[in-house]
Amino acid sequence: MESFKRAIAKIETLLLEGPFDAICSATVIYHAMNKNNLPPYEHVRGIVERAVRSSLTKIEDAERKLKVLEILPEKKDSTPDNTREEIGRNIDLLKEKLNHPMIEDDVSLYDALKKKVNNINISQLTWRDLEASMVLSDNLEMINTLKRRQKRVFMEPYEKMKCDLPISVVAKCNSFVENFNESVISRTTGNILHDKSWKENEFDLIKVAEHILVVLGEIWSNPAFATSTSLSEQSEGTYVTDVVVPLLRASLVNLPNGYICLSMAERQSLASKTRRNQGVIEELMGKKPDVMGLIKQDDKIFELIYTESSRIICSETKKDDDDVKLWRETLDGASFISALCRPTGNQFGIVGIQVAGSVIHLNALVKDLAGIPQYFHVDHAEIPLSPSNISRVKSLMRILLTLRNIMIVNKSLVMQALEQATSHPPRNVNPSPTVFTPPYNN
Repeated sequence: MESFKRAIAKIETLLLEGPFDAICSATVIYHAMNKNNLPPYEHVRGIVERAVRSSLTKIEDAERKLKVLEILPEKKDSTPDNTREEIGRNIDLLKEKLNHPMIEDDVSLYDALKKKVNNINISQLTWRDLEASMVLSDNLEMINTLKRRQKRVFMEPYEKMKCDLPISVVAKCNSFVENFNESVISRTTGNILHDKSWKENEFDLIKVAEHILVVLGEIWSNPAFATSTSLSEQSEGTYVTDVVVPLLRASLVNLPNGYICLSMAERQSLASKTRRNQGVIEELMGKKPDVMGLIKQDDKIFELIYTESSRIICSETKKDDDDVKLWRETLDGASFISALCRPTGNQFGIVGIQVAGSVIHLNALVKDLAGIPQYFHVDHAEIPLSPSNISRVKSLMRILLTLRNIMIVNKSLVMQALEQATSHPPRNVNPSPTVFTPPYNN
């Protein structure tokens, strides 16, 4: 009862005194949460209705009153829960695709996967499961129990994305760590495929590494990250602004084939919006990643990177929720691009970056030659927020240069595909197979 009253009071304060733009059902639901836990739908609805009714008697401004009145219809409108049917259709479509391997190397793999998919108990799948949305991930049991050769075929795109750091870059990291406290840190700031090679020479990689180390030096010098107490006080916004985005910008600076814009305005994803508005009458908002990597071509915007971040102190619930949110965003992104052009299969992928606490995870969703989405956990590293040993700096450098290398290839592939699409547009375009979240999770 006490938590019920506290939630009502928080929502009332928002409705009476909060910024006008913040008054919406999403913000209201956030205030109704008990820490990181979302109460049952009917419980949330009761809290919201009481807070709205109470607030309306105290609001004199007509525009604010109208804005608050809009919240109740938002809460009462419900979207039909077609989750079971969507999952069933996706599993059937996956089975059909597995019946038709596109190349000889996939025959044995597809046969093995088909048997495993046939053994899936569909009634136990939910919208949070990758298989339900037709995604085969490298951390699924069905993948990890494949025979050695079959798994090697499945993991081939993942293997081609990773490269060993050049010795000269490792030496640069060594020099930076060893001389950090003594030296003044400088503030100066075709046709390619993933084939396990760097797309720039070592001289260019060293220049990018220097940019990254400058950012790392700024982080190490920032008093906001100096003590465990100050670390625990930092908000998600501060972490994204002061650490995550600067590191990503340094990684993607001066790409040889053009710019990638990092947007941190939490703008809605066009890919998510497109998927969510299929077959609905009233327009729905797309999901809003913390950061997106965008390119613009012919007045169209394409989303190539999605990033979700927590605070420096991250709960397991937040980590799990962001993980699910991220692979769903990458699947929507891949489907959106496939509707406009067809980048090379087993090569082009949408990148998903998750920052959970002090660990950064690099993921990629790649469609194989049959169009089956495959989700790979490419690499992860700890972000050293204070002067640290060489191994942590080297791991962070590896993941950021790998991101850069992947994006050089992916940008090239999508630009080639867009050129080809002007004369040969995609046929038989399928909507995103991402299972719609139940109404109470929207």
